[in-house]
Amino acid sequence: MSPSTNSRTEVANSSYSAANFASIYATLDTFRVVIQSDIQEPEELDDVVRCVDDTSKLKELALRLLAVALGRKTKVALSEQQWPKLCSDLAASTIFILKSLQVPEAVADSLDAYIEQSSAVRVDVLYWLCEVAVMDNPEIKVLVDSESGKGRKTSAVDTKKENLVRLQPYFEISKQRYWLFGNKTRQLYLESLSQRGRGKLELLAQTPAEFSSVVEELNTQRNHAPKELADLLVNDVIPFLEQQARKKERVERALQRQAIAIANVHIYETRTRKRQRVNYNVDDGIEASEF
Repeated sequence: MSPSTNSRTEVANSSYSAANFASIYATLDTFRVVIQSDIQEPEELDDVVRCVDDTSKLKELALRLLAVALGRKTKVALSEQQWPKLCSDLAASTIFILKSLQVPEAVADSLDAYIEQSSAVRVDVLYWLCEVAVMDNPEIKVLVDSESGKGRKTSAVDTKKENLVRLQPYFEISKQRYWLFGNKTRQLYLESLSQRGRGKLELLAQTPAEFSSVVEELNTQRNHAPKELADLLVNDVIPFLEQQARKKERVERALQRQAIAIANVHIYETRTRKRQRVNYNVDDGIEASEF
């Protein structure tokens, strides 16, 4: 499929795993209340993992994810000096995850040693920490259990909302993966698995109009799979975005009415405020005895 050009944006770095990158972002977004990351968009995460000059955000993210993976409270930040021991201990207990990743032993020497690695290694380390966090962090477990129905009954609406943010592709067609990100928003990304485009995430849509354009293009395809994806977008994503847009409009109208009311009160008070009379006759206040 040829992506829509009205919102085409690439998170383009073929040197790291796009699937691992997408999983990191989905973890940060889905469990934001626990991880408390400031990263809002995939482009921001891409900037962090590829940074060269100012690596402070990458250090902060790595330490924060290490703390979450160890089940520690993120309010008390880990120090760089704690990285070597804690990282080594965690690696020893989760070697089964590291075997499939590009994580050299030097990463555990110091946080600076991790920062000096390529973007591929940086992404794999963050992915490793995210995987351990999702498996072992008690706060994340509570969230996962509550959303999966342990302790409460879930309705069909709850299940639909839960499925919109995933740690796996939203849809796959041949050598293309579609990723759907967002909590109160929705962004559809395309990952190409071909040799030429491997490792690139391309933004296809994030507004109702852009999603409608993607749906139109999908429906022009002859195969069944694109049409199935189009139906998912029409039934699940576009209605959600339209609902969010209506909510935003209602809030904006309420704020506008409030601003107008405040302005009217201010004008009324200004016009009706009592003004003291000014006496410009300088002789009135002078007593006769002063002459």
